Amino acid sequence: MELRTDIAASPAAKRGRRLLTAGHLDRRTRGVKRARTIAAELERGWDGITPVQRQAIERASMLSALAEDLLARRLAGQPVSLDELLRAEGCAKRAVRAILAERPVPPAPPRFSPMKVLREEAAKKAKANAGTEAQREATADEEPLHEHPAQPAE
Repeated sequence: MELRTDIAASPAAKRGRRLLTAGHLDRRTRGVKRARTIAAELERGWDGITPVQRQAIERASMLSALAEDLLARRLAGQPVSLDELLRAEGCAKRAVRAILAERPVPPAPPRFSPMKVLREEAAKKAKANAGTEAQREATADEEPLHEHPAQPAE
């Protein structure tokens, strides 16, 4: 494994640095926007998320965004190590799998009952018929508005 000299810093340069988290990132960059989109997709379906779960979701989303970026760079012809790409993909996949394993199981939909549907439809028809019958009885008590002259009135 090779040592990357562009990452290594002198001890004097390290003293002024502080630990950065996902909250410190500039939210306007494409990478952060993609990571936030992935995090929102992973959070969907959770009722209450603990801080530990939120941190795991953020980490999985950042790893996924990094893996997507490396893949896009590799496909564009830029020099990206295949080993680095595959390791990033594997880390992202394992992180997302761990998140999905902890996700609460959605409740099962109620079983379909054809008899229940038939009963509900019959109840709707009965209610509609009861309304029209009450209207007919109310109009039957009144005198008819249009009588035919050939028929005698009762």
